[in-house]
Amino acid sequence: MSGKRWGRLARLTAYGLPLTAVTALAQASGAAPRSLWAASASAATVHLSDTTSLAAFGGVITYRPRAWLTLGAAPAEVQTKAGTVSTSGFGDLPLTAAVSAELPTARGPELAAAAVLMLPTGDATRGLGRGITSVAIDVGAGVSPADAVHLYVDASRSLSGVTLSSFDVPESTWLGVDGTVDVTGRLAVSVSWGGDLGGVDSVAAAREAGAGVRYALHGPLAVSVDVTHRLSGDAPTWGLVVTFGTVGNGLSPLETSSPLGRQQNAFVGGATVKCHGQSRVCR
Repeated sequence: MSGKRWGRLARLTAYGLPLTAVTALAQASGAAPRSLWAASASAATVHLSDTTSLAAFGGVITYRPRAWLTLGAAPAEVQTKAGTVSTSGFGDLPLTAAVSAELPTARGPELAAAAVLMLPTGDATRGLGRGITSVAIDVGAGVSPADAVHLYVDASRSLSGVTLSSFDVPESTWLGVDGTVDVTGRLAVSVSWGGDLGGVDSVAAAREAGAGVRYALHGPLAVSVDVTHRLSGDAPTWGLVVTFGTVGNGLSPLETSSPLGRQQNAFVGGATVKCHGQSRVCR
């Protein structure tokens, strides 16, 4: 990754550090049982073809006024590279309102739902964002069959005729299945499978797998590294996401450690470059 890209990430991380530090200190000192604010910064890159790639540098800020309600925003700067042509700028801005509830049983389940409002802050003429205000929904459930094992399923769909993520097929529903194992009190390992269901182009429907690790540095402050790989369709050939902060999984209504979830969140308001067919022709 070039020095210029890391410079952008450093600036975005600096914006989120005060909030992550306040969160960690508050919990460490016992000043409050639950912090209202959380923030994370991330750098992500995906490889679409031999000549085309995307990168995103952004952050997530959430506010939790109630134990069951979380409000969030995820601004990001996106860079596309197709051959010798490179385009960069801010993408669309997703705003979310998520509600969650955990049933009073030893192993869950936890249920959650979110509404996503996408504001057209990007420049759609340059392939950054989609150029219209759109709405999407996200629902999920989680269960813990053992103290150290957590399973999640999550589904999202746009209600506005445009894709929610840079990699979704129009008019499709994204379904993700995730599993996390707490190896130690600080280290967790996660695996993911995800794909498009339905949509206007079944040939381009994405199928991906992912794996990642998350290490708790202090209280809720953690660093995670996730890798993804295309199984079929228009999913990225491979991807890498590095996240630092106190937000577990971006704007997901569930607090999971999903590798594919973090990739989806990184590019949720991003570029519209797509690659089709066995030749991976990009546009």
